[in-house]
Amino acid sequence: MSDSPETIYDALQEGTLLGPEHHRFKLIKHNSPHPFGQLWQAEDVGVAGSPLVTLLILNPNFLKQNSFAENIKKHAALSKQLQNKHIAECYGFFSHKGGLLFLSYEKLDGLTLAALIKKGNSLQPNQQLGLIRQVAYAIDMGFQKLRKPHACLDSETIFINRKGGVKLTLFAVRECYEAIAAFSKEPFHYQQYQSPEAFHPSQLSRKTDVYSYACILYELFTGKPAFKSTEGEADRVRKQLDQPSGLDNEQWEVLQKALSTDLEERPPNCTELVKALFPPQTEDETAPAESESTEDGEATTDASVNDDTESEELTSEESKPSLKDKLKVGLKLPKIPKTAIYTIAGSVLFISGYLLGWFISDFMNFKEKDFQALQIKKQQEALQQMYDSLQAQQELHNNQEKELRSLTISKAVLEHDLEAALKKLNNQEPDEPGQQLFKDQISDTLYGPDMVVLPSGNFRMGDQAGIGDDNEKPVHVVTIKKPFALSRFEVTFAEYDAFAKATRRALPDDGGWGRGNRPVINVTWRDAVAYTRWLSGETGQPYRLPTEAEWEYAARAGSLTTYWWGNELKENMAACAGCGSQWDGQQTAPVGSFPANEWGLHDMTGNVDEWVADCYLENYASAPIDGSAYQERACKNRVMRGGSWFEIERLIRPASRYRHPIDSKRNSWGFRVALDLD
Repeated sequence: MSDSPETIYDALQEGTLLGPEHHRFKLIKHNSPHPFGQLWQAEDVGVAGSPLVTLLILNPNFLKQNSFAENIKKHAALSKQLQNKHIAECYGFFSHKGGLLFLSYEKLDGLTLAALIKKGNSLQPNQQLGLIRQVAYAIDMGFQKLRKPHACLDSETIFINRKGGVKLTLFAVRECYEAIAAFSKEPFHYQQYQSPEAFHPSQLSRKTDVYSYACILYELFTGKPAFKSTEGEADRVRKQLDQPSGLDNEQWEVLQKALSTDLEERPPNCTELVKALFPPQTEDETAPAESESTEDGEATTDASVNDDTESEELTSEESKPSLKDKLKVGLKLPKIPKTAIYTIAGSVLFISGYLLGWFISDFMNFKEKDFQALQIKKQQEALQQMYDSLQAQQELHNNQEKELRSLTISKAVLEHDLEAALKKLNNQEPDEPGQQLFKDQISDTLYGPDMVVLPSGNFRMGDQAGIGDDNEKPVHVVTIKKPFALSRFEVTFAEYDAFAKATRRALPDDGGWGRGNRPVINVTWRDAVAYTRWLSGETGQPYRLPTEAEWEYAARAGSLTTYWWGNELKENMAACAGCGSQWDGQQTAPVGSFPANEWGLHDMTGNVDEWVADCYLENYASAPIDGSAYQERACKNRVMRGGSWFEIERLIRPASRYRHPIDSKRNSWGFRVALDLD
């Protein structure tokens, strides 16, 4: 019989001994399959008393992927830092002959939150609240200790022990999932709960856990998941969820904020979400012994489960007879002598006085520390002002150097450019839209983006095909009063990198796809605006981001159909998730890889989402009709247009629109520039 890890793995059964010679484990009971292999209950026979543990035995096929093996070992190492009663403790990483590997955890009874919900959630309200608090506490404590989110939360990673309550598992394993994605025929269960930004995992924060936790709460309250594993980012943005019957309107509003695509609307952490959902009651309103305080200072209620996982109980002080109960059944209390009472009272007074003195002393120390902290803060503010002043002086010096360099350009070249510009910018309508092209000179060897002159005119803005969302309505007529220019292509890495190097900004990440003539990605709205301002300063021309109306006007290019070429999707007309190109759903395409629309503009459909100037409006009821950008003072979200290589075909229509926070960025977001011609 072969001793290969695959053979040993397939032959695992009760009584099998695993582990190195000096530390053996005896398998007792197979708990369940696991995305990474198999879960077993076992005896740790290498330790005195042979305590029960849970083993995660890894699928040998996955271990052939180097990145999986490295990241699962990293998970085991990081797990040792998570010393918390509601996070499953990992005892270590072990090997067996032939190369079979497994991890040992504290004993998990086998009941998961997913199984509990599937069985109908028979918990009492106080049990359910205790479970909710424990899960939130475990998630937040994990982040505090690792300074990174769990990022793979789902109801199957949450175990419920008969003693000890919630046991959260699988911190720091997202890279493990990604390493074995090619082996999985179905989406992973955690993808059912992941936030929209988690589809672009390079920028995950703890608020992605808040979103996933909110999805778990929704499932706990309703008995059904908020989303399916097959539903993608767009579904999480647009899907309307029904209000759970167990939540009132205020609670539902709180949960909806936690499920917002806008990270700023979500609570800062899971504990704050629970407090907002279930505000602490006053002492008079709280039933006695409903919760107990853990050693970590968090009010929790231990959910208990029988071995056969058929019933759940709560361990609490309610099971203990009270003093009143003892008196009722005839128990007599011993008589306490008066001298003892006086002695106790004196001791209490002495201790109270001591504690009061200690408190006053500590309070005075606190005030002193507070004063010192205030002085330090003032010093920091003064240093910051000095730094800002030096930065401003440096910027002024750099601008002066640029002006000196620009004066070295020959007069003949400047006159030639001026004459050409006057011919193009004479406020006359172009004979044929898209036929007039130009680009402004930045230096002897550097030019701005290729610009296309577009005419003034009227167009119908919004969902004219009746297949869009409410934010594309009502359809309304917009008047573009003056001709303007729009960049022929999306701004490329080559163009943006020149700006970044000139202004000493960090170069955006290209994801390993290449720079040059690929559209720049991983830029925020502020980055895009900064580029237009730099371009304006270098060329002396009023470059800016296009308005939302200008963008749709240009994308339609005079058409009234779903796409600029017609009502049906055609292969190799764009890069999206289903457009029939070699880049679909994988990465950006070099700009200009697909045909231009009727006005000579490329990639207005797909490739990368494009930032525009407008603040986001929920619909067009109060939108400008003169082609200008909608603005407001506190503008947290800006509009994006055009869809990307990542989106489905419905989201790349000229009418499709969505919003994102101004300081967020992804590998599917870019922009193009506009220019006023007067």
